[in-house]
Amino acid sequence: MFIALIKKQIKLLLRSPSEILTLFVMPIVLILILSYALGPLMEGDSEMTIIELAIIHHEDEEEQIQGFIDALPPNVVLDQKTSGNIENSLPVSMLVKELENNNEMKELIHVTQLDAKSLAEVKKSGDYDVVLEIPSNFTKEYLDAKFFDQEKPAFNVYLNESEQITSTIVKEIIDYFQQQYTLQSELSESGVIIDHTALSSQKIHSTIRSVDSLEEVPSSVYYTFSMTVMFMLFIAGTLASQSFIEKNTHIFDRILLARIHSSTYLLSIIVSSILFSLLQVFVLFTFSYFVFNISFANWELFLLLSILFSIVIGAIAALLSSINYRSNSAGASNLFSTAIVAILAFFGGSYFNISSLSPFIVNVGMLTPNGAALDGYLKIAQNGSLNDLLPNITVLSSLAFLLMLIAFLLFPKRGGIV
Repeated sequence: MFIALIKKQIKLLLRSPSEILTLFVMPIVLILILSYALGPLMEGDSEMTIIELAIIHHEDEEEQIQGFIDALPPNVVLDQKTSGNIENSLPVSMLVKELENNNEMKELIHVTQLDAKSLAEVKKSGDYDVVLEIPSNFTKEYLDAKFFDQEKPAFNVYLNESEQITSTIVKEIIDYFQQQYTLQSELSESGVIIDHTALSSQKIHSTIRSVDSLEEVPSSVYYTFSMTVMFMLFIAGTLASQSFIEKNTHIFDRILLARIHSSTYLLSIIVSSILFSLLQVFVLFTFSYFVFNISFANWELFLLLSILFSIVIGAIAALLSSINYRSNSAGASNLFSTAIVAILAFFGGSYFNISSLSPFIVNVGMLTPNGAALDGYLKIAQNGSLNDLLPNITVLSSLAFLLMLIAFLLFPKRGGIV
């Protein structure tokens, strides 16, 4: 029966293409982009050209919102809160705010908003790396699709072929935003996520040095490991959210009625998380081995560290599931995926190497699971030995034990609302 529970968890994730895309494809895309885009910076070129993005609006967004509200049937009345939520959840507006309000994005991308009359001239001029065309009635059609299940609209993206790297960076950022927005919208409609505006943001930095900050390492090596440990964290949040859906749909109650102990169910979440984490590591490392020719000569140490970190991921998934079940809400896994992962990624060095910062931040980073794993991977890449990994192994083992202990203590022993 335990094997059946694991198979169930695996099938649930495989039925979510957007989740598979985020966990397996997105890190590959980011590794490629960051490795090639930031590679020249490691050879002495400390400046990066500002990417020019033009957004062309064919119609005014506020007018379309008002037109949608005016066209509603008489029996449908929107209160002030709902109207405000509509204005704050429009994808184009949210994308513009993300690009203009994020400090890292502002240093990389310059956004210019133009009217439809400029479209032909802008496309021919070559002054912009990417042109985003928002067609007529896009906002109204989007609201119709959201509220009345009509066909979803699409906007057009034009890339400057003479600036392939910069235009590709913007395109992937837009794709990433769209995937995150779609995923959270679907989860919100299922009652899993409450906050519609807490979208993950991409932060791109360029300082790349080895763990001891004495010798530079290729950007491809650094970002292979940094993106791997960061996206492994998302597995914990994803499986915890799925387990809460099982509680909402009373699958967990039926499992208990089948005389399966709640601890067995929680253990299946841990094992499933470990298996998916190891699969993710295998996919990303295999990709980097063939594309960037990264050496995994000390494969035994890579395997040991990957297994330990995967166990920590399983422990985090179990803890998030326990908190979700106790609070009867998916708030814990939602907060983890949208905020805590970003914080851990910062202190753990996924965005840039933290060895150049204060010793306090370096010490905090080593206590994070992803920071300890990333530090260990870099040590192995620099021909580190098992003795060099002992601090990393100690941190990961301690975190795994502590998080699992808390998870099993918190997890409810019965179904229903705790």
